[in-house]
Amino acid sequence: MEGRHHLGNLVVTSLPGWLDVTHEIAADSPPFTLGRADGAGVLQFSAAAYESGLLPNITVEVLKDLLTDFSRSRELGRGFDLVSREQPTLIYGRSFNFGSQFLRAWYCSNGRDIVLVTYVCEKGYETTEVGDCEAMVGVLRFVD
Repeated sequence: MEGRHHLGNLVVTSLPGWLDVTHEIAADSPPFTLGRADGAGVLQFSAAAYESGLLPNITVEVLKDLLTDFSRSRELGRGFDLVSREQPTLIYGRSFNFGSQFLRAWYCSNGRDIVLVTYVCEKGYETTEVGDCEAMVGVLRFVD
């Protein structure tokens, strides 16, 4: 069964077997987190909604720049497996191998609001879940 999770105006649709495991993250204010009971990694969502002021004009190029800054600030190295899409939701993502970890990161937007989505697992186990993660990111929706 799918689950629908509302993070402000962002709707996350989880695939069967993916559960809200946010409460299991040892942090004061952890991001919304999905994981499988028998899973290799976690999928995390950090959303920011436009509130007031000059209306932003977020494009795929802006998302690319954000992901470049994200990867540089964390010294992730060169990304691979690029995904870039403009409809119905703007999406820009890449994968990274760093140390013993695998990370896939996506920036997504409706042109006004934005979400950073990350999937992290031990390197070598990503093939078991990254397809599910890509599918869930692909159906993210922003609602008014």
